[in-house]
Amino acid sequence: MQVIVGREREVELVTASVETSPGSGVFEVDDRLRVEEVRIGSDGDLSTARFTVRLDNTFDTAAARARYAADLRVIANVRSDEQSGDRVLFDGHAPMSTAKWFGGPGRAEESFGFVANGVYGRLARDVDAQIYGRRMRSGLIEDGLATDPGAWADRSVLVTAETCVFNPDGAGNRSVTPLNITLPDGTTRRVHIFTHDEDANGQPWTYLQALRYLVWFHAPRCGPVLDGNVFASTDAFIESLPNAGGSSMLIRRLLQPCASLVCEATNLVEALTLLADDAGIHLTIESERDGAGVRSSLRVWAAGDQTRRSLNLARGGFHPDGTKRFDVSSLAATDVLRANEVQSADIVWDDAKIINAPIVVGGVKAYEMTVPLVPGWPPTANLDNVAAVDRDNAKSLALTPGLLAVLGKSAELLAWFRMYHADGPEYAANRYVGRRWVLNEDGRFDGATYNRNIPFDDYQPFDFGTVTGFDITRRGDWSRRSRRFLPAITKTALGAGFGVYVEFSFDSGATWARASGDVSVAVDPTGVVFEAANTTTIAPPGVDPLEQNLWYAIIDQTFRVRVTAVIEGDERLIAKSGPDARVTPTLLTTSRIDFAPNTYGFATRLGTTNALASVNPGGDDIERDDSTAIALRADVLRERNEDRRVSAKPVVPWFDTRFDVGDEVAAVRGRGLSLATRTDGATRGPCVVGKRYRFDGGRWETELDLV
Repeated sequence: MQVIVGREREVELVTASVETSPGSGVFEVDDRLRVEEVRIGSDGDLSTARFTVRLDNTFDTAAARARYAADLRVIANVRSDEQSGDRVLFDGHAPMSTAKWFGGPGRAEESFGFVANGVYGRLARDVDAQIYGRRMRSGLIEDGLATDPGAWADRSVLVTAETCVFNPDGAGNRSVTPLNITLPDGTTRRVHIFTHDEDANGQPWTYLQALRYLVWFHAPRCGPVLDGNVFASTDAFIESLPNAGGSSMLIRRLLQPCASLVCEATNLVEALTLLADDAGIHLTIESERDGAGVRSSLRVWAAGDQTRRSLNLARGGFHPDGTKRFDVSSLAATDVLRANEVQSADIVWDDAKIINAPIVVGGVKAYEMTVPLVPGWPPTANLDNVAAVDRDNAKSLALTPGLLAVLGKSAELLAWFRMYHADGPEYAANRYVGRRWVLNEDGRFDGATYNRNIPFDDYQPFDFGTVTGFDITRRGDWSRRSRRFLPAITKTALGAGFGVYVEFSFDSGATWARASGDVSVAVDPTGVVFEAANTTTIAPPGVDPLEQNLWYAIIDQTFRVRVTAVIEGDERLIAKSGPDARVTPTLLTTSRIDFAPNTYGFATRLGTTNALASVNPGGDDIERDDSTAIALRADVLRERNEDRRVSAKPVVPWFDTRFDVGDEVAAVRGRGLSLATRTDGATRGPCVVGKRYRFDGGRWETELDLV
């Protein structure tokens, strides 16, 4: 049987070959096998092939079970002509076979067959393709790089305590220095690896770098699938910055920074599918004959870079003047076939998925600022509101460390010890007196209960407008709600952080010192608590507690507390991208929220009152402003989704070799029918992401999957 292919060439029957032994890589044609269908998929849609086995008196089901073991590779191929040789349609294994018997009076039938999965599916189960942990440098390797870089340039270790997550919450965790690997042919290859998530020098991964990492470490060197064009097409861009652009759509998309790409506890096929879907690219397995065997390789591609073709389907009927639209009377058969290559088709124009006004919602905007605190306990006798003439007597009630040493056990009988020392029996009811200092941003500490001596004589909700510029908030604009203290973003020149920076003053704020001793940051209410067992041990730097301490300074009405920390505002970092009237096919504004609070952040120390402003003033890398990145994300979402989605499944009534996976199909020529839409700033048609060859029932046909 022969079937016309390409309208000008002929093709022989498709044949099946089986590996001579598991892992041999040598194949022999098996005339008992009949190929009924081959499905070629992309990304996570694995290729499959359906085979039936010719049984007879000398070869029954038991023999078939013994012959077609799951460990043997089976390929389906077809020869187009003597010059082009065999074209491999499928390469895989048969994990499941089925047998059927039919019996009854005058009827006895037996059949055997199997559906084979492509080698990509076998790769997914390979032990090396399982992803857990991440590749990093150990201390030994880092020391070796410092002394002998050449000998250690290609070394890494698998650290299973860390997870394989690229840029968790948008924070870069890629090592600055890639591995420098020397290949057997003497050429070199660079592959990036991870660092730990807290590394201040961690760099953001691009999809390109993540793709190379996954394939290098998890595609077995002698496995069923080779790396194909993954490295060759990306070598020149290994060090390119995110969003640097490129000469092709593939490179432009791969150079996007990935965010929270979680590949932990997956296999290579699953991880590559996640990456491809996130980046907007495709991965396909391509197979070709290699001597007596077959070679299957990865192919990475993106829509927009591929060959543009049109389907051909002549339109019947007559023109208004009565002439035929397509007159076959003077055409050769090959011309008729060339003009009518579509037997049937399902085409869908889907406007429901249009998103021409996406909204990307990032994290809450946060600001580093210095805020004053107020006492977080009700006014207490002999501590607050003490008249100047009575202050010495009030101070004499407190037990300083020296006085406690003199009194010994008898101190436990005194009221001050019982109430205000951490070892006193009544301490639990009085633990916040003198110790808790609050921001009162939500106004829960009311004046009727907490007003006391100046300057704490008018309790009001804290107004952030007093410590921020008008571009952040004006007086009273922020809602009165609880806002916790977050670690300051300011770092020293050596990269050390300050955490929540607490300071105290014993002279009404004339001088400040970092709070010493045990100070805890309170969440509800927001504030700080001095946790020393005896508050009289908290003193100014270099001053004897007998002369001045926290308790005495409160009595003197000169003790102050302030905190420098990051505090969230009332707004998130948000980006919107509006409809492009030149492109979108709808007059409606259609929107969708892309909620990514952990991916896009904003934290600044500009425009606020800040006690740390003079620390590392040139440290621009301290702040985080993802405004540009989030706006780019919104534009990308709009450009990818602002036009209707077109998908189609045209059927060509013969074995087709003209359309390859990845080809773009922009129109149905002869019908004047456009399939093109606007995507990524360019007009293009859907791409062939899969093919289905059917050979059963005495009929050959090829179904294209266009998306």
